[in-house]
Amino acid sequence: MKIGYGDIYGSYRDLVMQSENLSWSRFQNLLIINSILVVAWATLFDAKHAHLWAKVVMTAISVLGILTGVTWADLGKRGRQYLDLYKVKLRAIEEHHDKKDWWEDGIPITDRPFQIEVATCRFSSSTFLLFWTPLLFALMNLTLLLATWLC
Repeated sequence: MKIGYGDIYGSYRDLVMQSENLSWSRFQNLLIINSILVVAWATLFDAKHAHLWAKVVMTAISVLGILTGVTWADLGKRGRQYLDLYKVKLRAIEEHHDKKDWWEDGIPITDRPFQIEVATCRFSSSTFLLFWTPLLFALMNLTLLLATWLC
């Protein structure tokens, strides 16, 4: 069985969709994890004046939140780099598909979405959001860590 460029194009298109879904699923998991950590920290903060063990647990929660934020920032950045790489490959296939005998089955003009260039704002791009939002959560958890011992 011969693998044609149409099959390669379809595989890269599937990788783009998979990468997009994976990035946002990871981000949703980050939001859920941080919500749970903040609620747990706040619950202990309310009752912390009674026991030293509460401060120790709150410190562990805050450190876990910081590590989670830094890790998710790296995952978000790496995921978007893969997505960009796949899009570049797809755009190259679309741009070169009209060359004579480049492939036999071709791509209809209506099925070439990766040739469309959309200008993005730097601060609202998915790469920016998936990298900086987890770091902001890490900063928030650092603030919670300081509040654990200073308040």
